[in-house]
Amino acid sequence: MSSASPMTGAGVVPVATLALANGLGISSAVISVTMSALVARQLGWTGALATVPYGMQFLTLLLATYPSARLMARFGRKPVFLGAALSGGAGGLVGYLALILGDPLLLCVAHGLLGISLANQNFYRFAALEVASPERKATAMSLVVFGGTFAAIAGPLLSRHPLFSPEVFQSAYLGITVLWGVIMVLILSTRLPRPQTVPAKFGLHDVGLALRQPRLVIGMAFAAIGYGAMNLLMIASGLTMDGLGCSYTQVSVAIQWHVLAMFLPSLVMGRVIARFGGLSVAATGGLLLIGSSIGAYLQPWHVPTIEFTLILLGIGWNMTYVGGSYLVARAAPPEHGLSIQAMNDVAIGIFAMLGAFLPGLILGWFGWAGANLLVIALILPIVGFTLVHMLATSGQVAAERG
Repeated sequence: MSSASPMTGAGVVPVATLALANGLGISSAVISVTMSALVARQLGWTGALATVPYGMQFLTLLLATYPSARLMARFGRKPVFLGAALSGGAGGLVGYLALILGDPLLLCVAHGLLGISLANQNFYRFAALEVASPERKATAMSLVVFGGTFAAIAGPLLSRHPLFSPEVFQSAYLGITVLWGVIMVLILSTRLPRPQTVPAKFGLHDVGLALRQPRLVIGMAFAAIGYGAMNLLMIASGLTMDGLGCSYTQVSVAIQWHVLAMFLPSLVMGRVIARFGGLSVAATGGLLLIGSSIGAYLQPWHVPTIEFTLILLGIGWNMTYVGGSYLVARAAPPEHGLSIQAMNDVAIGIFAMLGAFLPGLILGWFGWAGANLLVIALILPIVGFTLVHMLATSGQVAAERG
């Protein structure tokens, strides 16, 4: 299996099903980000409390990431992916029950269960590397991330149309359960090879050695901080638009275009990375994140500007996430691959959790313009360090292309 191309032969079905499963999983995440704070408000949690259920989703995502990697190393990816899909389906049912009972604490449990499933869904992109030939690994990873394009259509539709229940929010949580049920079927039908190398013990000394590799550190920084910044501004933009009098449908459509911008570039991002290298792609994504925040900072109360900067935010996230993840995958030695993937996703989980918990608090302290200024301050040093590193190693960058 390790020699199969993701586009031909034995590799095409695993990569295609992983891409679709990834899209369905991200659809559930899009539903949760679109409505979680609004549902919490409906159940009586306002202000900073409104984002607590969504923050719980990323707290459990963080806590589940490393144990999931260890279970995959022992039992293989498939049984762990199946168990995680079961958790996601349960999360949708508990969210539906939370609305029936009017219980915000139960809503936190629902999003916690969903976080466990999403922690494992994050590993789909690395699973794609195991069925791809060396020259197609970037393409395989980007195609799996491209599966999230489906989420830009399905997620917002399920979040604003009462397909499974007369009440739109109740219907959306039932929709999450349906999505994870389909994912279970897809994973059951997919051949996922177990890791070919026996995972070596990964201690603090190995962590230190890994963090001495500039490209791995740069990749982790872009993937993690870029994710946190995106989460912060995506949630804060919805709350800001709601505060400006926008309807739920208008907020949902804005998030839909943002999510489309997040994943559509993955159709070509593998080829872009192969041509220009992971460092260049991640740094360009960082510049787009900065540009998005500059636009929002200059016109903080202009709704069309917020909608446009959400699109830039999505494209920038894609480049930092795919480019950064590719740098991490390339830098990880085979014997520590799963451990370094988990370390990377724990870092992503920390910043994603902060980006989920803090929007209400940051908006209260600094406002929408201040939130964007904070993102500029976070991303600018990473871009600067990356550009200096690229200049210092220009010969190596040209030879290796990422």
